[in-house]
Amino acid sequence: MTTNAMIILLLVSMLVLFLLKVNIYVSMALAGCAVLAIRFGMKWSLLTQYLYTGVNSFTLLSIPLFLLAAKIMNTGSITKKLFALCMKVVGWLPGGLGHVNVLCSVIFAGMSGTAVSDAGGLGSIEIKAMNENGFDNDFSCCVTAASSTLGPIIPPSIPLVVYATVSGASVGALFMAGIIPGLVMALLMMLLVSAYAIKRHYPRTPFPTLSGLMSALKDGILPLIAPVILLVGIYGGVFTPTESAAIVVVYSLFLEVIVYREMSMKKFISILKETVRDSVTIALIIAGATFFGYVATRVRIPQLILREMTSLVSSKFMLLIIINVFLLIIGCFLETASAITIVVPLILPLLKAFHINLTQFGIVMVLNLMIGLLTPPFGLVLFVVSKVGHISVGRFAKALLPWLACLLVALLLITFFPQISLWFPTALGMSV
Repeated sequence: MTTNAMIILLLVSMLVLFLLKVNIYVSMALAGCAVLAIRFGMKWSLLTQYLYTGVNSFTLLSIPLFLLAAKIMNTGSITKKLFALCMKVVGWLPGGLGHVNVLCSVIFAGMSGTAVSDAGGLGSIEIKAMNENGFDNDFSCCVTAASSTLGPIIPPSIPLVVYATVSGASVGALFMAGIIPGLVMALLMMLLVSAYAIKRHYPRTPFPTLSGLMSALKDGILPLIAPVILLVGIYGGVFTPTESAAIVVVYSLFLEVIVYREMSMKKFISILKETVRDSVTIALIIAGATFFGYVATRVRIPQLILREMTSLVSSKFMLLIIINVFLLIIGCFLETASAITIVVPLILPLLKAFHINLTQFGIVMVLNLMIGLLTPPFGLVLFVVSKVGHISVGRFAKALLPWLACLLVALLLITFFPQISLWFPTALGMSV
């Protein structure tokens, strides 16, 4: 069979398996096995070797640890204390609780690393509070869903860990590169909240007294220390991003077990089971995608993409527009880790040929895929918040359009102004 026929077979077989609802990691592995067997003769040792290689990474150890930390924080009162603190800090602005929602996501992003943890944990508290204070349910759900996308942009970030593993970019530089883009996104969302608040006359809380602010700060200061430990530790070279994940777990357990005394052994075991299940799913996706990437390289898909795109595209900016559109479409159909592990190996030669910074592109890619989490047909955050907020998916998707526009503006800024992502890690002396 010709190279083109092999490429068609690989992609079509994987797509057919997807449509038959075969697990994504099984689909990638089976499609790769079929092509490898026909073209080169199947060597089972290659399958086991690349499946093992895909997950044999010290960096990937941080994923179950960040998942565990997020679940511990969502189980106890940490999220409630953060919400109370944010209420005092920004609740007095127009549309107060909307700003509280966004600020909570900024802070929680510094501890969890996932959008779904934010949407499912903080989301239930935020939506209930907003609805009880006179906010429309669709607005409450939209703010919660949109702000949850900050989780994987502001460090720590599980998608950025996966991207670093596949692309070879520095995890530490990627973490630092996400801070300013995350704050830009938060600012744009808060501007949109203010616009809605003025139009719909949403309430705000009274300006806080000094004693009230200090009381909320006293209750919320311990949870706030977690992201500070993480960032200072990574920047100072005290520990690696992976080690920081273990430190966040220990600290969150310290708060829940020793300080707040809310974590029972039964609850902890339940959290461990959930973490293992979620971690295994991500690990299997990465393993299957590693083998798929190997087969794709053997049949020269990256080289074909590079040749065709370089003949059609004349500038880096044109290429970035095409890739952004492609990723926005991919994000509507594929889970984040799957999309990263499948797409990055295929376009990596293209990124290098056009001198696109891999650290900056990591932020661009993750933001694209976060937008996908808010869009039908498979947007996970869309469905999680729809369930938490008791709103139909159709109505919710329509109400999200202004928020998607807000995120697209942030995406354009981050794509075409690289220094938004690169200034901070560069200022810290990191190699980007």
